[in-house]
Amino acid sequence: MKVKNRIKRTAKALIAVYFAVFMCVFGGTAAFAWDVDTSHLDISFGEVPEGTAFADILVKGNWEENNMDFNVYNGSVLRVDSSCELAKYDEDGYTSLFLKHKSITLEQVDLSPQSKNKHMEFAVEVGTEKLFNHYRHIKIAYCDKDGNILGTTNEVKVKKVTWGMPAYTIKANGSSLTCDVNQGPAYFMIVLVPVMFIALALIIIVLVITARLSKKLRLKKSIKRIQSGEVDNERKE
Repeated sequence: MKVKNRIKRTAKALIAVYFAVFMCVFGGTAAFAWDVDTSHLDISFGEVPEGTAFADILVKGNWEENNMDFNVYNGSVLRVDSSCELAKYDEDGYTSLFLKHKSITLEQVDLSPQSKNKHMEFAVEVGTEKLFNHYRHIKIAYCDKDGNILGTTNEVKVKKVTWGMPAYTIKANGSSLTCDVNQGPAYFMIVLVPVMFIALALIIIVLVITARLSKKLRLKKSIKRIQSGEVDNERKE
């Protein structure tokens, strides 16, 4: 009986732990959730030069298959042509991402002086991770409506990503530029938590099965003892 009670107590305790872990794992899903839209890139702005109509990312890197003489579609969106200063810009290896490369298009722009949420949004066909793993050095160019460059920011080296699904946070404020890369939760944590959860579940299942088998075994022994006692009584009679 002592063994039986001990197994029951252990099983009940582990079941309680199981459900506690279950609640922690699924209740904390939001902490591990990592939903990043790599097909879009947002840039937020603080102060911009007077007369700024739009901004562009100046990139430095050798990605021949993504280079273009002039991106006609993007030029038509901005209403500029290949003769504008931005299209001709080529200093220290930097060129216009929007006009001299493909796989990126402009979706939104709001850089008006009265705006409290100055920003630009780009659609990135190849994905932001692939884009910035090729173009590791970037600057921002502020331009007027004719594509003349009013000013540029400092250079930033983008962190290279080797795992995960990175989120890029780019902020420009006057001549200052920052680019933060968040790769989300580490893979080992994503894998470790479910593995621990499954292992605990298996232990509980094994203990429950063991307890049931032990109960059945004791029941069989009791039946045998009873039957044996009945036979002995019959023999005595």
